[in-house]
Amino acid sequence: MKKLFSLIVLFFVVISFNISNSDLTLQYIFLNPNNISSIFWNTGIFDQDPRTTNTPGFEWPKGSNKFAIFSTGINLSARVNGQIRQAMSSYSGEYRPGNCNDSIPVTNSNFKFYKVSRGDNQNTNPDWTNWGLMVPYGAPYTDVNHNGIYEPSIDTPGVKNAATTIFICLTDGFTSSHTSTEGFGGGTSPLYAEVHMTAWAYTQPSYSDMQFIKYEIINKSKKSWIGTYFSIVCDPDIGDPNDDYIACDTIRKLAICYNSTNDDPIYGLNPPAVGIILLKGITNNSVQPNVNLGMTSFDFFTNAGSPGPFCEHDPNPGPYDAYLFMKGYKADSSSWLDVTQPFNGNHYKRTKFCFYGDPETNEGWTQSKGKIWNCDMGRMDTGTVFSTDPDDRRFAMNSGAENFTFNAGDTQTVYLCQLIARGSSNLNSVTKLKQLADVAINFFNSGFTIGVKQISSVVPDKYELFQNYPNPFNPSTIIRFQIKDSRFVKLKVLDILGREVATLVNEKQNAGVYEVQFSGESFPSGIYFYQLSVDNMQLATKKMLMIK
Repeated sequence: MKKLFSLIVLFFVVISFNISNSDLTLQYIFLNPNNISSIFWNTGIFDQDPRTTNTPGFEWPKGSNKFAIFSTGINLSARVNGQIRQAMSSYSGEYRPGNCNDSIPVTNSNFKFYKVSRGDNQNTNPDWTNWGLMVPYGAPYTDVNHNGIYEPSIDTPGVKNAATTIFICLTDGFTSSHTSTEGFGGGTSPLYAEVHMTAWAYTQPSYSDMQFIKYEIINKSKKSWIGTYFSIVCDPDIGDPNDDYIACDTIRKLAICYNSTNDDPIYGLNPPAVGIILLKGITNNSVQPNVNLGMTSFDFFTNAGSPGPFCEHDPNPGPYDAYLFMKGYKADSSSWLDVTQPFNGNHYKRTKFCFYGDPETNEGWTQSKGKIWNCDMGRMDTGTVFSTDPDDRRFAMNSGAENFTFNAGDTQTVYLCQLIARGSSNLNSVTKLKQLADVAINFFNSGFTIGVKQISSVVPDKYELFQNYPNPFNPSTIIRFQIKDSRFVKLKVLDILGREVATLVNEKQNAGVYEVQFSGESFPSGIYFYQLSVDNMQLATKKMLMIK
């Protein structure tokens, strides 16, 4: 049985209602501009639907009523004065809207979800109007005139070029939010963390099956966190929850869930694979030179009622058990053992990365090869290989180190991408997911560059708008222009009636040569015009033809 209390819906779009015996007004919001529809809570969890009991919240394809993840959340664990403290969110969440200073949490009506989408403005969306309230807490925006100051009438709220952006500022500082029934550890004294969460998605075809999440984590207590670990804890369910396998790709830092057979009761033949990439883990500033830790371990756990040894069951209740999972061990501190690397009889190599092999080629340790039951601290490297039957498995993707001290006032930034892909079989779906992960990783490494790109810093001697190429095009084309000095540039696309259908550039640019891609995927075939203006003075207009 999934762990979720029954809730009643009272509103829409951004929905709020009270939970009994709590000071929390629960708020949740949808992120669904592309093929994925996911739900985020103001308790720190996402991919779960709070409107009814035991309902998943990562729907793919959007509108299909088919789901691939039941619940996901951000988790922090460390020692403070020798005692474990945690801020956990796997099934219900220990975060609350608000900020924290010197171990004092504060909240008011300004601390809530904010959501902006492309095409919104101050007249159509109050979150657009009030975005500036959250800019001091890390809410992203496009600084159109590059002056370093958020100006509501000039700048654009949200992640640049994203179709939709949501933002919230959270803290675990409220003692009443900590409970041992959270689902994955929890119930300790607060860490007094402040978390700025941004989630966004794109509609461009290359990125239409992925969503991005950024966490800015600040130690707002008066004390250092010792042995700090960050984890994404996920309960994935590819359609039916009881026939899943999991895996990890240590090169891509990718956590994976796929179906154990090629026929899922809900998704049918060739079910998809779903995953989460740790694009950037925490950085260990306690060592020189500083080291980005990436994914330091990947392990799994199962429902306490599932078959298997006790040390692989839900660490709930049990802060220390959850801390061990986040460090890459089992709940009794036993090591995970790689069944493909035996030595001296029934001894096996220790590992912190479960099922790191490739499911389609079956190279390395995959779930189909079984696992070792070794819940006996006297037999740390020995045990019997048992089959790993399909089950309702959960995983923890972790980043941290025993020698990492997170000092008071320090900040860490973590980036994630959740994504899904479908191939020609359940195993080929994993391969397709890895290929899609490469796209996401390259996109992250490019700084999420979409649209205008400077291709030369050589200072031109004149302003010029060039003919697009290819032309005719289907469905995208490249437009190039150059400017001879630093100016405010606007490049827009007009239809045959002169109506503006897209704004490709709308910001200050330095002297140089630029190009931008225009996608006409959502527009009909026909003649279009693109127009370049500098400092609100129209310089040139050219014609282009889209043929589908």
